Amino acid sequence: HHRKAKHQLHASSTEEELSNAEISRYSRHLVLGGVGVAGQKALKNASVLVIGAGGLGSSALLYLAAAGVGHIGIVDADTVDESNLQRQIIHGTSTIDVSKCESAERRIHDINPYVNVRLYKEEFTSETAMRILGEGFSEIKSWDVVLDGSDNFPTKYLINDACHILGIPWVYSAILAFEGQLSVFNYNGGPSYRDMLPTPPPPGDVPSCAEGGVLGVLPGTMGCLQATETLKIILGKDKGLLNGRVLVFDALAMKFSEVGVTKLPDREQPSELIDYQGFCAGPKSKATATTSKTMVGQQGGVDAVANGRTMDEALSDEPSETIDFHTITPDECLEKLSNGWSPWVLDVRLQTENDIVALPFTDVVVPHRTVRPYHVPKEGEVLVYCKAGVRGKKACNQLVELGVDPDRLYNLDGGIMRWQKDVDPSMPRY
Repeated sequence: HHRKAKHQLHASSTEEELSNAEISRYSRHLVLGGVGVAGQKALKNASVLVIGAGGLGSSALLYLAAAGVGHIGIVDADTVDESNLQRQIIHGTSTIDVSKCESAERRIHDINPYVNVRLYKEEFTSETAMRILGEGFSEIKSWDVVLDGSDNFPTKYLINDACHILGIPWVYSAILAFEGQLSVFNYNGGPSYRDMLPTPPPPGDVPSCAEGGVLGVLPGTMGCLQATETLKIILGKDKGLLNGRVLVFDALAMKFSEVGVTKLPDREQPSELIDYQGFCAGPKSKATATTSKTMVGQQGGVDAVANGRTMDEALSDEPSETIDFHTITPDECLEKLSNGWSPWVLDVRLQTENDIVALPFTDVVVPHRTVRPYHVPKEGEVLVYCKAGVRGKKACNQLVELGVDPDRLYNLDGGIMRWQKDVDPSMPRY
């Protein structure tokens, strides 16, 4: 009776009890001293927002659902692409071309029908962030924790600032190739992402997973670690929390190390959202960065690249005031070639990409960041190509800046993926 009265006093704490079926399901948690019935009820009544149902989000979502987190929100505008399945284990061959939100929800409900899921099939941008974060899972359930499954700098700064403004802790991870990082930000007044990385790296310095690749199991490992920290926050186990520490995992060396993070004394606290694409594009292109749309989740495969949505292929693609070199479509290129055109052909992708698929008449492979005038002949026309056209543009711009006559340069519009689509469908897509 006393407890009932207490609940009437705190109408907002409408704590749901565990059913007999849930008690059976969660028995390994219930007998565990650090969780028990009270802890499992805390999980059931908790709300976690996962931004991105990609490589990190996949394993995190699976384990949060299995653990019995009662309210899970998922933000992802993407659909499942075949190239996601090498690491994004919440999705499957049967859900290719299905929205990632729906694919994830199906799998979550199969793992645990007691989890309530709320889907946001939209991008997490400066325009949508405060609404998604501010409205909570429902009118009576605000978000307890935000889990970052994003794959680019603008989104991470956006998550950081929005969580700071609304007072929500968030669990960060970033991955590339064989290395991952993990931390907890904005927890009980602790450090934030801006204390770890006050200014974004120059555009193009850090390749995306679409360009640099990632060992498939790595985001799984990091996503599981993110889920672990999320559960600890909900259970109030903050003693060993990664608050003020960044955990670094090197999968090749199989070593974990850590770096301390402290609050920067004179750093200005964010009070409103900004244009994060412009912020991360650096001072040179602030004027031309008009969009604040940011990609969420792991790279969405070829189509996402072709639509200019991965970090490498889009974020640092600054609209040049004047493009002096030529742009040529695959069809135009084929026509010129069949009429006797014989340009020097430069592939500006990685050698690993060239090994997958290449134009058979390629002369040399030089990754776009390292292209120099000595990679092309002193005279004659040059055809430059990459995967989707953007790195080709950067390479052409670089060659022009270093003194190559722009009139000699032809960038293949849409890259080898458009060549595959328009000219030679027998080529593989990657």
